[in-house]
Amino acid sequence: MLHKRHKYDIIILLALVGFATSIYLTVYKILGVTIPCSVTHGCETVLSSRYSTLLGVPLAEWGIVFFAAVIFAALMANHYRVWRRLLGLGLGAGALAALVFLSLQFFVIKQVCQYCFVCDTLAIILFLIDLNIEHQPVTAGLE
Repeated sequence: MLHKRHKYDIIILLALVGFATSIYLTVYKILGVTIPCSVTHGCETVLSSRYSTLLGVPLAEWGIVFFAAVIFAALMANHYRVWRRLLGLGLGAGALAALVFLSLQFFVIKQVCQYCFVCDTLAIILFLIDLNIEHQPVTAGLE
């Protein structure tokens, strides 16, 4: 059975992947270079769409903030209960946003950015991990 402390360690490791991917997207955006997109071939379409910014800020930069906040909250959640709740709320909001972004890619833009897909999928996986659905061992002799 997975110890609760290890759950937050796994969240931190996965959030680091999302953080690095978001930084990668942001660097390409800042440099103004076309990002290599060998798997889905839709990155440029998605990243240049009108849905690629929120409040004038590219979504990749929001991803940096989100994943950095998740890393910090998960580090704090190892020790403080209030941070566990904040982490859960943040991951819930992130998973909801990720579902919206994935829906936009699949149904509105009709192109998929492989890097965006990784970040969105990670946000959903992080939320599912944090749901903390634990297997309770069945003890013999239940009455």
